[in-house]
Amino acid sequence: MLKFLGLLLVIVFFVWFIKYKWERKKMQWRGEALPEQKGIKGLRPITLLSGVFVVMYGGYIIWYVLDAWLEF
Repeated sequence: MLKFLGLLLVIVFFVWFIKYKWERKKMQWRGEALPEQKGIKGLRPITLLSGVFVVMYGGYIIWYVLDAWLEF
């Protein structure tokens, strides 16, 4: 189940990333100024995706260990 959730997360990320890059490229073709990126400087989308994966798999490991520990 977790691998399907991870696959869905990766697919959603790539769809969002492609749409984001496509919109920026269209603005560049029209000669518009590209808007400055808001938010935390240096925090890239791939960093957010990797953080979500760490939290997701870390939560799964904690749940698995606690489930095995409480079974005894």
